[in-house]
Amino acid sequence: MKAKDLIKNYSMEQHIENGVFIEQHYTSDTPGRAESGSIYYYVAPGETTEFHRIDCDEYWCYNAGSTIEIWSFDIDGALHKHFLGTDKNATPFVFFRRGEIFASRLSAECDDGTFITCITVPRFTYDGFEAFEKEQMIKMYPESANFWND
Repeated sequence: MKAKDLIKNYSMEQHIENGVFIEQHYTSDTPGRAESGSIYYYVAPGETTEFHRIDCDEYWCYNAGSTIEIWSFDIDGALHKHFLGTDKNATPFVFFRRGEIFASRLSAECDDGTFITCITVPRFTYDGFEAFEKEQMIKMYPESANFWND
């Protein structure tokens, strides 16, 4: 089964940073923000997600489809390139610490998108979400210009 076929099984909606998603699970044993949460997330061929930062740790776990490239800038400003999938040099999951800035891209030449499970600890909230425009990223991290040019 292809990743694009999996999205037909769920009522996924547009995500704020591109792609489509649906929340699958969250846990809460105490009042307030849940201890964890998860979504299914799909990125289509040729799609780029926005650089963003969240106030929780996040795991991206590969489920199906093409290998996706993820660029992250850690809290010290160092660039890391990750490949999520099954190709050589790819891994089945990638971990991002709270405060890291990251984005992903999928080649337009792919014959399938990428279907991912994203797990956050604690649960993601839009109050803890910060998006960055291209010009803003290039000013803060000049090497990020290559994300759009490679």
